[in-house]
Amino acid sequence: MKVIVVAKTPKLEVIEASSDRALADLRERDPDALAALISSTRRQRAALSQVVEALDASSAKVEVLSRADFTGPHHDTDLVVVVGGDGTVLDASHWLRDTPLLAVNSDPETSVGYFCACDKDGFAEVFKEVLEGRSTRTQLHRIAITVNGIAFPFPCLNDILVSSPNPAAMSRYVLTAGSRTEIQASSGIWISTPAGSTGGVRSAGGTVMPLEGALIQYAVREPYGPRQGRYELLRGVRHIREGLVVRSRMPEGSLYVDGPYLQIPFGMGDLMELREGPQLRVLGMHPALRER
Repeated sequence: MKVIVVAKTPKLEVIEASSDRALADLRERDPDALAALISSTRRQRAALSQVVEALDASSAKVEVLSRADFTGPHHDTDLVVVVGGDGTVLDASHWLRDTPLLAVNSDPETSVGYFCACDKDGFAEVFKEVLEGRSTRTQLHRIAITVNGIAFPFPCLNDILVSSPNPAAMSRYVLTAGSRTEIQASSGIWISTPAGSTGGVRSAGGTVMPLEGALIQYAVREPYGPRQGRYELLRGVRHIREGLVVRSRMPEGSLYVDGPYLQIPFGMGDLMELREGPQLRVLGMHPALRER
């Protein structure tokens, strides 16, 4: 079996690389925060080492890449193993189409690891189940994004936030759900898949959807109501094939896909259309984690 391991880069290393004085400054300002980062880094490195050892022991052909260096599996890759948390899973998922994903929570003390099958101590047994064909397989629906007729290359696994890049600014847009269209002003819109329905959309008043359902959900954040009447399209659930359409009325709007790192400019008049994207196969997920 040919396996690519995608490893999270510990936050401590990211801070250290930002400047020569970064760690020294953090030690002076908040030594407790630095100590927590050091402990987390040790746990993450131990997890990566244990996962690679287990893979080597199984005679798998292993390639280890950082989260930043992973740009998709090779044509003969059988499995992608993510060692990190949900953020690393989301990043890796954008490059996957047919190759299954198995995620290992590298730091359970700080991460829920909703997409993860196990921690480092449970990996050997979980991987054995994969090799023997006994691992659970979950097909997760994803959203395909088109802006002004141009397809965005990465499918959305979790959610999309439509908003101004300035959190204090009003977000203005035209929302179309099927035959209904409404001009709105708010602090933005959360749009999620079933997998992402436990995140921002739930905090905005949405509902948790069946994990493998072919659904798409939207929830408007902090609506600034019209002078007369009220908004009708504040929340909704649609079949993913029905899609959703949003046109920007913002001079400098943005679309944030699966977190803060994938950002698409969404300026005045830009049109976003959402449709069904390629599904993602995730091994060993525990749906009970959604209740946390």
